[in-house]
Amino acid sequence: MVHNTPEPDPLALLTAGAAALGLELAPATLGRLQTYLEELKLWNARINLTGLKTDRDIVIKHFLDSLAVLPFLDEADSLVDLGSGAGFPGLVLKLARPHVALTLMEARQKKAAFLEYLAARFGLTGVQVVQTHLTPNLAEKWQPKVAAVVSRAAFFLLRLLELAAPLLAPGGMVLALKGVHLAPGELEAAGSAAPRLGLGPLEKHQYSLPISGEPRLLVMARKL
Repeated sequence: MVHNTPEPDPLALLTAGAAALGLELAPATLGRLQTYLEELKLWNARINLTGLKTDRDIVIKHFLDSLAVLPFLDEADSLVDLGSGAGFPGLVLKLARPHVALTLMEARQKKAAFLEYLAARFGLTGVQVVQTHLTPNLAEKWQPKVAAVVSRAAFFLLRLLELAAPLLAPGGMVLALKGVHLAPGELEAAGSAAPRLGLGPLEKHQYSLPISGEPRLLVMARKL
């Protein structure tokens, strides 16, 4: 006889995972994240937003993976999420820190529509969704410059630095969320390009996802 393991309660997972990251999420934030989860699954049935299907996977590999960036953001009050997809990490960070001015950049129309819908659904202010294929030339002209640019596994590291550096105000930082297995030479190519892009040396931070313990790598550089 097969016993199906019941799905864990997403809110309990979120609360435990956030606590493991040293975060305490407000009840309103938890409620919005639960709605986010439900909407993601509804939309995912029609358009492919994520390959993850279970509540547990979505909470750990999307929500908690996004929240793990918070300690690295310092007091950044403006943020661009490049290649935002279904809103990770940018929209999750906005829900945890509502005062942050957020720009979600996404090239694909269907994913941008989902982001627009969610921002309206939550009544968020200080959020803009930009459906564009960003180039270094467009990035040079972008105003206003921001305190942080974040991207999760959407670009090769060198390409990300080329797009992010022009968006940053002096002292601003680029945060690249990566799996631990970078392509051969990816880190070296990005590191040697950083000075010509006006960026300081790359910093590597290894951490583990709460609950699952999966390893992650965050690569960071500051605008000089």
